[in-house]
Amino acid sequence: MSISGTIKILPENLTNKIAAGEVVDRPAAVAKELVENSLDSGATEVTIILRDGGRGLIQVVDNGSGMSQADLLLAFQRHATSKIHTYEDLQNILSFGFRGEALASIASVSQVDARSVLAGEASGYRLRAEGGVTQGVEVAGGTPGTTIAVKNLFYNTPARRKFLKTERTEYRQILSVLTRFYLAYPEVSFTLVHEDEVITELSPEPLDQRVGKVLGRRVEQNLVRIENDGPVRIEGFVGNQDAMRRSRGDQYLYFNRRFFTSKSLNYAVVAAYGEILPRGSYPIYVIFVTMDPEHADVNVHPTKMEIKFANDALIFSSLRGAIKRALSSKVVVPEITPWQNFDDFRRYSDNDMQRLRQTEALDFGRTPATPATAADNGDAPASGTEAGSSPRDSTHSGDGDDSLRILLLAPNKHAETPRASYERTNVWQVHNKYIISQIKNGLIVIDQHVAHERILYEKALDSFEKRKPSPQQLLFPHVIELSQNDYSLLLEMIPFLEHIGFVVKAFGKNTVVVEGVPSGMKISDDEKVLLDILDEYRRGKKERTEIRENVAASFACHSAIRAGDPLALEEMNALIDQLFSTKEPYFCPHGRPVIVHISLDELDKRFKRA
Repeated sequence: MSISGTIKILPENLTNKIAAGEVVDRPAAVAKELVENSLDSGATEVTIILRDGGRGLIQVVDNGSGMSQADLLLAFQRHATSKIHTYEDLQNILSFGFRGEALASIASVSQVDARSVLAGEASGYRLRAEGGVTQGVEVAGGTPGTTIAVKNLFYNTPARRKFLKTERTEYRQILSVLTRFYLAYPEVSFTLVHEDEVITELSPEPLDQRVGKVLGRRVEQNLVRIENDGPVRIEGFVGNQDAMRRSRGDQYLYFNRRFFTSKSLNYAVVAAYGEILPRGSYPIYVIFVTMDPEHADVNVHPTKMEIKFANDALIFSSLRGAIKRALSSKVVVPEITPWQNFDDFRRYSDNDMQRLRQTEALDFGRTPATPATAADNGDAPASGTEAGSSPRDSTHSGDGDDSLRILLLAPNKHAETPRASYERTNVWQVHNKYIISQIKNGLIVIDQHVAHERILYEKALDSFEKRKPSPQQLLFPHVIELSQNDYSLLLEMIPFLEHIGFVVKAFGKNTVVVEGVPSGMKISDDEKVLLDILDEYRRGKKERTEIRENVAASFACHSAIRAGDPLALEEMNALIDQLFSTKEPYFCPHGRPVIVHISLDELDKRFKRA
């Protein structure tokens, strides 16, 4: 291999751009570096101002120690830092920024305006830089602290700017980064302003209250405190069974208040839960690991997101033990509280309770009326049930002679007519999970959850093409407080949720009001259903580019009946009838099989009759 030319030292402006590719890959990385500098300066108040999802402007204002004229100039030079001076300092890092590349790298791909005033001074200095070239320093007034505005990120590297995502996506990435700081520094005031709207205002407060403000009231009400003393100090909170999520989003792990990720320690958390953790659920946690920095290397990863510990086994066992002890206490046992408080309970009259039971009844055979309509029309209860009770409360007649017929459509979805017709003579539910139906040449086994999921999915898709359905109005609107990221994601989903029967309105300050849910949907915990839909939608964004399909699949997954739900005979029959009226009865929206066919020949072989 030959290389033309001679070896040369790269010019500083080019090396800065290369370094920017490692340190600054999107607006969220800029926000992270600037906020870290503010916290390292001892700031107790930090304000973040954004425009265009951070691409147009990222401005961080703090009341920290400030910088002198000389320090302000040096701050934008490569490898300039006030954090370390000797190799021993590198082994005892307690600050965030220490490589001295961030500001120089940021300035090389943006237009920067920086002002800083030393504590106790009435005026300070202002520095402006464009494309890594400093345009001088001048005297400027202001309050003690530092303000750095980064404008038009990647304006001079169009190839890199082209790879940025949409404004909304970049904004959510910044929210994720800021959330880590909100939780790690509950003693610091944070304010976030996006497009001149105040999004977040956090005052100094205890950690549990800060967790509730950031992750939502539901999380705050279901936190379990964990503690461990010794060489490895562990403190923080984990969620109980009522705070589980369907995605890994709300998991925060800190080492000496530095956010990091660790598959090993995440497994330690999961192992501590053991059987408490339902399949497909993930625990919420905010955990702080504190120990002598000499026993860890925070400089092993370019983004400083991973940490190498001298004794991994000690950290693992300490963390697992702390969580296991906490989860074994009485505190973790959830209380059965149907109403949020006694005042809510007193508001419900006997008629309200009767109508609420009717609306919560699961009926596959027809679209239920709203509570008010059912009461006004005086609808008679379904055959075999008492007024106000759910069909599933009735006993199964199960004599099998109703001789209902269904059509098992051919697996080929392009077939225009059924290839075979079968008579359903007997139907049973097994372990409240599977439905078994006898057919002429054997039997079929149906997974009741994924079958209902397929039905709801196709109904949701169909509703997008038609007028909005009539929702089931809640007796009392339900106010839900969300994390910033969940709130932003839900705003994206609201127009599509309305098409399938939800009535959700933005209430400001990361809060929404649920006024209605799809007709026929159980409303025992609409907040949890909505959070589950959010989690499913977040996961589905990687697999489905079509937002309608994603919302429909998310809704179907978390609104369908569950494994473990007992069903009356009429419900099972209605479920089967509706399943084989769908376009794709054999697979759920996520690709799982709905039906298993066991032929009579196969049964004969198993019993050695063949």
